[in-house]
Order: sequence, then structure tokens, then C-alpha cells
Amino acid sequence: MKRLYFIVTGLVLLLAVGVWAVPFGGQQTENEMIESIAKACSDMRSMKCDISQTRTVPLMDEPQKSSGTMIYIQPSRFCLDYKEPFEWKLKVDGDNVTVGSGQEAAGDAGRLYKGMSGMILGCMSGQMLKDNRTFSVSVTDTGAEWKAVMIPQRRDMKKMFSRIELGFDPDTRLLKRLLMEEAGGGSTEILISNVKLNGEYEAEW
Repeated sequence: MKRLYFIVTGLVLLLAVGVWAVPFGGQQTENEMIESIAKACSDMRSMKCDISQTRTVPLMDEPQKSSGTMIYIQPSRFCLDYKEPFEWKLKVDGDNVTVGSGQEAAGDAGRLYKGMSGMILGCMSGQMLKDNRTFSVSVTDTGAEWKAVMIPQRRDMKKMFSRIELGFDPDTRLLKRLLMEEAGGGSTEILISNVKLNGEYEAEW
């Protein structure tokens, strides 16, 4: 379950990455914003960022902290690489999915990883925002930040999350925080730093 949680975390972050280049402002309607997001996703050739994650779990005294990096290379290569508190990696190259130190995902776990990887790549193309079977999305300008709220619609997502909130800096238009409220009562906050778009990351992938 912990591995699946990391994968879904990557999925949500990648969906958020597609919003970084969106030209919010003016009198754009929500549909126009979503179309702009989809275009920004399709224009992104590659992406790399650092993530710092803090998860709060009911009945636990201390929050759980983890950190790592993410890399995406168009059209269908993705790597989620956690460094702390332990090392673990998910790599996707088309239909080929490997986990851990490079073991091919197989059996029920393999089908799960491949299904989740397909959703991740759907986020990278921007189509996930248009799929109202998975999330309902609303975007508002609060003055202090641009806030996007995602409510899960699909049964499997509802079992994991009740609400996802993305906060964007109104000056830089970059994602600065992500809050995921879990169906079981816990929550996860993720801070993003060192965002790099359209670089050459072949050697690091």
C-alpha cells in the first residue's frame, strides 16, 4: 500500500506540473483554463523537480517525512525516485515497468503498476483534467494564491483521497504546495523546489 501511495503521489504531482506554465489571469473561464493546461502539458518535452513530503497519519505522534526527485521525458518515460527515508524507484518506459533496483513488475502488482503508470502518462498529456470520471476540477484566484481543488470521482481514487488542493504563487505561476486529504483522515503536504523544464535528463533517468 505504501508503494501504491508513492505512485499516486507521483501521479498528482505530474498532473500539477502541467499547470505551471498556464497563463492565468484576465477573464478566462474555467474551461479555458483547462484547455490552457492541456496545451502546456503537450508543449512540455521534459521535467525534473525535487520533492519534500510530510505525511500526517491519525494516531501517530510524529509526521512521516520523505524526499526525492521526479523526471519525465516525452512521450512515455517517467521516473519517481525516492531517496529518504529509504531508496525506492519506479521507472516506466512505454509498456515496460520496473520497480526497486530494476526488477520487472509482474503479476497482480505488475498490473497495478502498469495501470497507475498509464494514468501518470495521461496526466502528462493533459487529458486527465478532461476526464471527469477521475476528478472534478475547480480553479479560483484567492488573491494570496491560485488554488485548484480536485475531488476524486472514481471509486479507487475515492478510497484513497477525499480532496486534493494545489497552491500556486500568483507572481511566478509556479506550484508551491500540494495538500492531499486522505479518505482515512490523514493528510500529505508536498513542497516543490528546483523545478526544471525541457532539459536534457537522459543520463539521470
